[in-house]
Amino acid sequence: MKSLRMVFAWAVSLVLAAVASVALAAGHERPARLDAAVVMLEASVTAIDHKTRQVTLKGPEGDTVTITAGEEVKNLDQVDVGDRVAVEYLEMVAMEVLPPGDIEMTATTAAAKMSAPPGEKPADAVIQETKTITVIAAIDKENELVTLKGPKGDTKTVKVRNPANLEKIAIGDKVLITHTTAVAVVVTEK
Repeated sequence: MKSLRMVFAWAVSLVLAAVASVALAAGHERPARLDAAVVMLEASVTAIDHKTRQVTLKGPEGDTVTITAGEEVKNLDQVDVGDRVAVEYLEMVAMEVLPPGDIEMTATTAAAKMSAPPGEKPADAVIQETKTITVIAAIDKENELVTLKGPKGDTKTVKVRNPANLEKIAIGDKVLITHTTAVAVVVTEK
């Protein structure tokens, strides 16, 4: 369980590194921004049917939910009524307009997963990071919109949060978008 929490701590350290990177970029004239959220939930197991793999969880405010644990949930036979389930979820999106240069438009994804060893309470941690380099295909200053074109030719138009940044970009500029998610689920005894 400690190693799973370490994976989640590693994911949070990625956020801090991204914050530092965006802060450094903000010191230059190239726009950059970071959005991140961490959610932590706890619940207790109020009922469990090991044959159907249905688990009923009760949250701290008394709300209940019944879920069916998929086959990927190992060690379900170790879970008992009264056990605690902790879920930690992180999502981060960082965007940075890159300095001019010959940068190839790409998309890469890296992922890592950890699970509890056999015989222990279920625990899982998954982290995934996708980096995509896009190009600014259109700028609509009047409506504060920018259209980004991805490496496969797909486009997405986004609303600019800071309209002053429209003066700092040009069609053809490359934008690095980093999307990171991390989830840790740990079951502990009552």
